[in-house]
Amino acid sequence: MIDILIVDDHPVVLDGTKTLLQDLPNVRIDTEQDCAAVLSRMDAQAFQLFLIDINMKPINGIQLSEMIKKKQPEALILLYTGYELSDYYELLIEKKVDGLLSKLATKQQVIQTIEAALRGEILLAADFLDFVQQRTNLQNVQQEVLISDKEQEILQLVAQGCTNKAIASAIGVTQRTVENYLSKLFVKLNVESRAEAVIVAKEKAWIN
Repeated sequence: MIDILIVDDHPVVLDGTKTLLQDLPNVRIDTEQDCAAVLSRMDAQAFQLFLIDINMKPINGIQLSEMIKKKQPEALILLYTGYELSDYYELLIEKKVDGLLSKLATKQQVIQTIEAALRGEILLAADFLDFVQQRTNLQNVQQEVLISDKEQEILQLVAQGCTNKAIASAIGVTQRTVENYLSKLFVKLNVESRAEAVIVAKEKAWIN
């Protein structure tokens, strides 16, 4: 027998959701209107899956999910909301929840999502892949290395075979300053030598 706890601070929604799930086989449904009482209920009864409303007070569903996972890491958690599901896709990426449901979902969609979670699977909306692609593109942009004009000039001189002393003379700084610039560039470009730095700079079209 699988024990499921539905948590929602709206009694009408709570009762309606419970009724919706009555057809699930080998499942026992319990409800809780007071989100602050969930952890103490876990001490008295074991629940395998929690269906939690996101928009609750004083503890919202996301905060409650974190508390439940901390107390019971293997717990399955589905969040449901009347707002856009895409606003919460990051929670799936970070493995903080095991599924998302819209309050506008059909009975079949709710049951299928719960059954999938119990099998260790996640049902995803079609636009989830768009979210992942956008997230990946953003990370790539954020990880793009930027260099200053001075650093670019130094790399150009390095590519021409200039020594640190010659570079210092050419740009009007001390040799020690050039060495500091190069050390920082090695870290920024994740390289270990002047030759590797030149290769990266040419790949990124910073130098000729």
